[in-house]
Amino acid sequence: MFRTVLGVGVVLFAMPASAQKVQQPRDQVSFRVEATREVPNDWVMATLGVDEEGNDAAALAVRVNRRMGEALALAKEAEEIAVSSGAYQTYPVYDRDRAKIARWRAQQDLVIEGASVDELSGLIGRLQAQGLLLRGITFSVAPETRERFEEELIVEALSAFRERAGLIARGIGRRGWNLMNLSIGQQDPPVPYLKQGRTMALEAAADVPPALESGKSTLRVSVDATIEVE
Repeated sequence: MFRTVLGVGVVLFAMPASAQKVQQPRDQVSFRVEATREVPNDWVMATLGVDEEGNDAAALAVRVNRRMGEALALAKEAEEIAVSSGAYQTYPVYDRDRAKIARWRAQQDLVIEGASVDELSGLIGRLQAQGLLLRGITFSVAPETRERFEEELIVEALSAFRERAGLIARGIGRRGWNLMNLSIGQQDPPVPYLKQGRTMALEAAADVPPALESGKSTLRVSVDATIEVE
């Protein structure tokens, strides 16, 4: 008689000592620091417009085009002012029952901008004397000025980040920190000076420039970071 003996063998593989150690997650802290500076506005942009109404849409377009052409010619006489045409739209105005078109309305915008508040203010007055409506004025920081100050603010924000990271590590009794991720953001919203509706703009019937004060803008650079404390 023959017997068959089945055996089960277990093979153990030796693992390296380093692989047997599981890397323990370290504590991470996320925070934000900001650097801000108040900067005088040195750029101003104004939007003016031509508004016309009439029963004939084609004749209406001719009038708008003529008036805007005259306004563009006048605006381009100012050497230090950038001039561009803006939005143009024509739309029907219906009668009370909205059964038929009562008339047509057309409007086009003219955008002027520059660094000289006095020159732009004077040009606004001359354009208003031609019958253009002042729709709004916005003050802001010129791109080259903003870039210069933002570079300084980035240095300040990064310095504040390093100080805050060290403070956090020491505050919770750790010997140091490692940077996990970091992002830098800038924010400098323009400052609207005024937005005038049609009724207010129609009051400017003489060649009298508006009184403008450029004011200041707050430039802000933020640093969002996550550090690992050890």
